[in-house]
Amino acid sequence: MEAITTFVSQTVLYATVYTLVALGILIGGRAGIFIIFGEGILLTSASTGLIVASSTQNWFLGFLMGAFVGGAAGLAFIYLHETYKVNQFLLGIIFFILGAGLSDLIYKLVIGVTLTPPLAPPTPVVGGKILSELPILSGFLHQSVVVYFMYAAILIAWWFYYGTKVGLETRAIGENPKVADMVGVNVTLRRYLVTIIGSILIGIAGAYLAIVVIKTYASGMGGGRGFMAIGITIFASWKPQRALVGGLLFAAVEVFSFTLQIAAKNFPYQLALMMPFLAVLLIMMIFKKRIEFPASVGDPYSRE
Repeated sequence: MEAITTFVSQTVLYATVYTLVALGILIGGRAGIFIIFGEGILLTSASTGLIVASSTQNWFLGFLMGAFVGGAAGLAFIYLHETYKVNQFLLGIIFFILGAGLSDLIYKLVIGVTLTPPLAPPTPVVGGKILSELPILSGFLHQSVVVYFMYAAILIAWWFYYGTKVGLETRAIGENPKVADMVGVNVTLRRYLVTIIGSILIGIAGAYLAIVVIKTYASGMGGGRGFMAIGITIFASWKPQRALVGGLLFAAVEVFSFTLQIAAKNFPYQLALMMPFLAVLLIMMIFKKRIEFPASVGDPYSRE
């Protein structure tokens, strides 16, 4: 039972990264903006968030920095797209490359090359002794406050898109921005807002990866999770509640690959590293007929 609880706890730990990134991509996609550069935001916010958290010994400031970096990247992206109608996918690739380079550059400029990398301060854990002793459930509940933030973000996003008029209008933009515009919805403003909010969530995920999961920064620490989150979003058919299921599923595959490397010493570690990516491919193949896309995702919109 203890082994299962540990496995669940580790799964939730990594699922928070996947889910927050997938939720950020989902929020943008619902208004037609495909945030495919989540990996770039993940890396840059991890670097800057860790630097701020370790230098101030304040985890909250580290997360604020991660959110700020994510929001700034989202603002720059949507400004270039909406103003100059640059192709979203081309722009996303450029932003990913910039983010990957900036993350290492900023870290080396501020921290330099050291034998002992800076460590993040501890993040508060919700639940006392009672929660920590519950079998299996403690894996879901005895977690960092950021995990609870993720739970709340999923619920709020689900309520917003399926329980409010503004959410319905935002979903309409993702399906047909011209019709939404004709009924009085400010398509451009709404696209700005969802892109910034979605990018902020991805920035928080990056800070979480560095501060809570890894507890320091290392080059390339994103490990392709930003790209795998795209697969989770597609698997979830752009629905918030399914993003959590997808995040848990892919995190479980990743944790299992770690366990396999430890248990089977002769097992090729390269194959273990490939397992989450292979899982994405397999699930896309299995659920391809059930996958739904917002009709206008990735497409620019102009009133002319």
